[in-house]
Amino acid sequence: MNNPEIRPVGRWSAVWIVPIAALVIAAWTLWQNILSQGPEVRITFASAEGLKAGETPVKLLDVEVGYVEEVRLSDDYQQVIAIVRLDPDTEALLTDDAQFWVVRPRIGSQGISGLSTLLSGAYIELAPGSGAAGKRQYRGLDDMPLTPPSTPGLQFRLLSEGSASVNVGSPVMYNGFEVGRVEGLELDDAGRTIFTAFVDAPYDDLITTTTRFWNASGISVDVGGEGFSLRTESVESLLTGGIAFGFPDSSNYGHEVDTGVLFYLYADQATAVKRPHQYATQYMLLFDSSVRGLQVDAPVEYRGMRVGTVVQVGPENGSVENVWSHNDTAIPVVIELEPGWLGDDSEQGADVFSSSLEDAVSRGLRASLTIGNLLTGSLFIALDFHEEAADDVISQRDGKLVLPTRSTGLSQIEDKVVALLNKLQALPLEQTLSATEGALTKMEASLAEAGDAIRTIDLLLKQEGTQKLPDSLVDTLEDVQNLLGGLSSDAPLRRELIDTMRQLQDTLNGASTLLETYEQKPNALIFGKKNEPDPIPGERR
Repeated sequence: MNNPEIRPVGRWSAVWIVPIAALVIAAWTLWQNILSQGPEVRITFASAEGLKAGETPVKLLDVEVGYVEEVRLSDDYQQVIAIVRLDPDTEALLTDDAQFWVVRPRIGSQGISGLSTLLSGAYIELAPGSGAAGKRQYRGLDDMPLTPPSTPGLQFRLLSEGSASVNVGSPVMYNGFEVGRVEGLELDDAGRTIFTAFVDAPYDDLITTTTRFWNASGISVDVGGEGFSLRTESVESLLTGGIAFGFPDSSNYGHEVDTGVLFYLYADQATAVKRPHQYATQYMLLFDSSVRGLQVDAPVEYRGMRVGTVVQVGPENGSVENVWSHNDTAIPVVIELEPGWLGDDSEQGADVFSSSLEDAVSRGLRASLTIGNLLTGSLFIALDFHEEAADDVISQRDGKLVLPTRSTGLSQIEDKVVALLNKLQALPLEQTLSATEGALTKMEASLAEAGDAIRTIDLLLKQEGTQKLPDSLVDTLEDVQNLLGGLSSDAPLRRELIDTMRQLQDTLNGASTLLETYEQKPNALIFGKKNEPDPIPGERR
């Protein structure tokens, strides 16, 4: 019996070829499947409405580019996370500013959208941006964006004190044509509304440093001497509200602005064109006189040329204690000096204007209240040089630059009148009036006595004996002459009698003159006789 031959068996067997081949094929298939899959994206939504795992597609321009693999809650259970698988070769779509939102039937201020989803179901819309690719986590939008991120144009912001009639989706118009839209709104810390707006290219070139925006909602009514007129930008703005913009007539085209620039939204067009300039410097004026008639938006002029605008009369709102918190009682008025009125609406122009103003103040430039309309009593601020003004500088108060002021016009006249009245009040008028009253009483008594004297003299002159007095005196003189004729020429008695007779003659001549004067002017005894000028030879009297 032969013994069996034992041979060692090799470890490799053809039986292993089949499972190894199957494993290689499976690995290759898996690798090809991995390579063939697109990128995975995590999108956070506020709600899972319309989202179904394995069913909800992702579309771009109505073409499917992926689907929702999984829908689950976030770790804080406050949001929904959708795991989205995109098709291969879509890596370039996942930019930093790409946007995702759920398209479903909606009815809002922008109209009706998503009606096609009533039959096909909701889907996720992808809007690729223009940033760098490679992002994998996004926050989904609550609604369809009004402006896709790749749309050419300019996005900016508008600050409004209160424009509730403007909503998201309201049009932005220029000369009645819609050139953009309002994309969003929010409130700042002060409770003011900030709108985000977008203007499409090529109209974005119209947005410059001098562009002014105003609320174009509703109807504007103008009433004048020619009647009244109604104006509205468009029917759409009348229904949903809107914003319009333009350029003030007195301003230039301005300069280019950057994305995100902030503009002020005025209540209406009339208010917007009142402030045509972008750069200005604020100054405070302190007036001791009344500011009644001075209104906000009143002009500030230099020798008839407008250089600024009044922006505040009195203390700031909410600062009631500032009315009398300082040692003086001056009323503050805040103005803005705008170099744009002189043709240079730039930051450099504002700096040059401010520096030159300091030199002008040192040379006597002062601000004053001036009447602009005598009928309405409206005032404006006038800047001018005054040689008699004392040296002064621009100071500061409450964080604002203070320009020195001066009283002119009616205020200056009022000050002089008050000073005159004060001087008159200081005079001893009562003592003067009492002394004058006493003098008048004495004069009245003197006039009464003079009247009695005149009446007595009149009676004396009317007596018969008084009228015959001249004849008797003549007879007496003749007798005296006869007597003197009997005396020698050198006799002392004769000389004395002659002197006496001469004196008597002079007295009679004076009496005759007195009687003649009294006859011609009876009041000459009181007021005297007016001296006649010396006669001029050859002149007729």
